[in-house]
Amino acid sequence: MRKPFLQPQQSSEARQTTLPETREILSVSQVNRKVKKILEGDIGSVWIKGELSNFIKATSGHWYFTLKDSSAQIKCALFKFKNTRVDFNPQEGDKVVVKGKISLYEARGDYQLIADFMEPAGLGNLQRQLNETINKLKSEGLFDSKSKYVLPKYPKQIGVITSSTGAAIHDVLTVLKRRCPMIPVIIYPTQVQGVDASRQIIDALNEAELRNECDVILITRGGGSLEDLWSFNDEQLARTIANYSIPTIAAIGHEVDTTITELVADLRAATPSAAAELLSPEQNTLAQQIDILGGNLISNIQLKISLKQQQLQFSKIKLIAPEKIIQTYQYKIEKIKQQLFSRQTEIIKLAKDKLTKKTHQLELQDPKQKLNSKKLELNNLNEQLIFRFKLILNSNKNKLAELANQLNLLSPLSTLARGYTITRERKTGRVLNKISDFNQGQAISILLSDGEVNAKIE
Repeated sequence: MRKPFLQPQQSSEARQTTLPETREILSVSQVNRKVKKILEGDIGSVWIKGELSNFIKATSGHWYFTLKDSSAQIKCALFKFKNTRVDFNPQEGDKVVVKGKISLYEARGDYQLIADFMEPAGLGNLQRQLNETINKLKSEGLFDSKSKYVLPKYPKQIGVITSSTGAAIHDVLTVLKRRCPMIPVIIYPTQVQGVDASRQIIDALNEAELRNECDVILITRGGGSLEDLWSFNDEQLARTIANYSIPTIAAIGHEVDTTITELVADLRAATPSAAAELLSPEQNTLAQQIDILGGNLISNIQLKISLKQQQLQFSKIKLIAPEKIIQTYQYKIEKIKQQLFSRQTEIIKLAKDKLTKKTHQLELQDPKQKLNSKKLELNNLNEQLIFRFKLILNSNKNKLAELANQLNLLSPLSTLARGYTITRERKTGRVLNKISDFNQGQAISILLSDGEVNAKIE
């Protein structure tokens, strides 16, 4: 149990001489408000460098994160209308530089940085410029894999554009000598760092293209900072490589470094040594392949020789003596003579038959015979015409009589002749056939078989 806190006792005189205490009692909100004013007024806008931690992109579009170093941390907020201007994608653990104002969140008493700008630490304007150039060239299709060349599998001669005194050329030549020393290498020395470096690299590319002595070009240098590698981010250099007629491979810096030259080249290698590995076939592997191909070639040649020998033996067996060949042809000639004689006799017979047929056809074409034939044909047609006319006339007479009988049967006159009448209203001509149709004083007409009688209903 906690012991009570005992205050020292004062004498009655001392208590009487103590002045009454005057105190200003503040609420928590008032204290936090005072602290906020002090922070915002005395510190104001600051630049802070640190590592991103607890990075959150809220659904509202705001970013909340913590900046920390080895011994401290500060909470930060970058609101939506500000973070849209950040030109890179922040990730957990990134080193960044943030600009903002120190403030206090009164509700919890936490102080924080209200940020309005963020950039990758140590890069600044160079990184922004690099990002802008990459986005521009990418939108133009300079990084499109469809437009890139395929590097030759067995290059006849390799061109290297780099510093003649750097570590990169040493690494490249060492690997090429180890893997395939028979491939010639032409070095186009240039600066790989500094103001004139990109222009010298472009000139070297143009020279190599003009001389046209290499079937692949390696552009390389060792590692370094972004500033050291900046010559390989030149836009004009990128466009030269994109329009280059010779396949290119680029290996700039270490594996983590990425330059525009590597993005636009036909192939990118992680390091200069890796580029040399990609460009050169391994000589032991080549020797094995040559041995295999040589063995296959010998086997194919031996097989073909064997086949030709077999064909020769078969041809010898089939070879016939000249006398037999002559006899065979003589027999064929005699056979053809017999066929020719038979054919000639057949042709003469066909010609005679054709002549006889034509003579008969000519006799049939005599005008007197034709005239007699036509007269006979005309008499027959005349008789047929008279016969058919009489036949049609009798048929039409019978049809007419039959139709007259049918018409007479249907005629109302025949009905009237049997004693029937038709009564009509005289004024309208309406037929009256029911008692209800008649009215007193109505004028009517009665149609009989031989006339009409007018009457009046009384």
